[in-house]
Amino acid sequence: MTKENIKNFVNSLEKGNNDQATTDIKNALADKVTSALDDQKVDVARSVFTSAVGVKAPEANVFTGNDIPAGDVSSNEDAQ
Repeated sequence: MTKENIKNFVNSLEKGNNDQATTDIKNALADKVTSALDDQKVDVARSVFTSAVGVKAPEANVFTGNDIPAGDVSSNEDAQ
């Protein structure tokens, strides 16, 4: 589709139809951007399901919102 829009753009320029040329170049660029975004979506989806497990987020006390230090299992004291 992009090649067709580029051909239309060139043809519009040759005919001196600048308004149509503007529309054609916008369409060509929109197609390129959409294609690039689709490629990035595929890459992100692939990396989500095939990458190693990321960094573990710290646990937080639900009552205070403070981080619970690693290995601290006495969260009942924080709740009181």
